[in-house]
Amino acid sequence: MSNGLGEVRLKSSQVELQFPTCAMSRMYEGVDDLNRRLSALMLKLEKEARDVSSTTSTVGGFQTDNFLLSRSDPEIITLGHMIGQAVEEYIDKLFQVECFKPPTGLEIEVWGWGINMREGDINTPHVHPNAKVSGTYYVSMPPPNTKEKNPLKPEGAIIFTDPRPRANMNRMPNQVTDITVPPRPGQMILFPSYLEHFVLPFRGNGVRTCVAFNAKF
Repeated sequence: MSNGLGEVRLKSSQVELQFPTCAMSRMYEGVDDLNRRLSALMLKLEKEARDVSSTTSTVGGFQTDNFLLSRSDPEIITLGHMIGQAVEEYIDKLFQVECFKPPTGLEIEVWGWGINMREGDINTPHVHPNAKVSGTYYVSMPPPNTKEKNPLKPEGAIIFTDPRPRANMNRMPNQVTDITVPPRPGQMILFPSYLEHFVLPFRGNGVRTCVAFNAKF
């Protein structure tokens, strides 16, 4: 029976990802000596330098000031070059995702700090409001806990929270609202500074050492 409206046919259908969040993960090899020297430097600074963790998201651990990458230690110079190259590559990808036209003539400023964390230490949820790009290079991680209670959120992992507040307003069943990254020594991650993140505590011996950094332009 005809309803007088004619036949309705689908002409086209397209699914797009709108407002994606651009993040980067890099894994380095041949960094054993670099990481050993960075670990030794961070343990030395923990004894000699001012701990600024009380004014940051770091709870229970040791954190240097924001001028770590300005030091002249060979290991810091090497890491600084690694970070600089990564930031330039990441920014290029970020512009492709976020900008209708890549900006030109930018002057990029990078600064960083080191963090030592031990059993029970955490980073509370936070963003980096004074930067455009943030990242972390992982120097050392404690041995994995063989009695892990939640393998989907391993101890010492960094957690990134969905940056869309409305996506968390009325969740769908099984909706993914955070991303868990269990870091490995020699890994570097970069992400937009607005992306909220925090660090889970771990149990047992060992030191979780990383160098975090910001970039603005």
